[in-house]
Amino acid sequence: MLTSVTKFSLKMAVYLLLCTPLFAQTELPINSDSNQFVWNLVIALIVIVFTLASAALPLAAARQWQHSWSLAAKFPLFILVVWVLVIVVAKFQSIDSHRLWSFELFAWAMLNMVYMVTVMTIKRIIEKNDEKFLSNDDS
Repeated sequence: MLTSVTKFSLKMAVYLLLCTPLFAQTELPINSDSNQFVWNLVIALIVIVFTLASAALPLAAARQWQHSWSLAAKFPLFILVVWVLVIVVAKFQSIDSHRLWSFELFAWAMLNMVYMVTVMTIKRIIEKNDEKFLSNDDS
């Protein structure tokens, strides 16, 4: 599944990077345009790397956990897919929308880390309490 998420993310980043200047209908001097493209590419690649790294944690957790814990791990991935679709659809409707899409995805990556640490901590606390309860029953 990681490969499909990776392919989808890379396709969306390439679309957003390459197609956005085509629709903008603005002309910049050549030096400024190439410098801006390079910086946009660097920022987009950094965001993609952080987003994919952040998405790896819920993917791994969803594979290892069962039942409702697995659903809790998949929740941020669902949010990511919905948000990427919102960005892509909005870009098709108006090129001026979501100009800071890279920061939106970066914010998701950071919030995902906070969410996953919280879920893992709660899961661990509940498992410890269950172990204590079971060991007290055996005594």
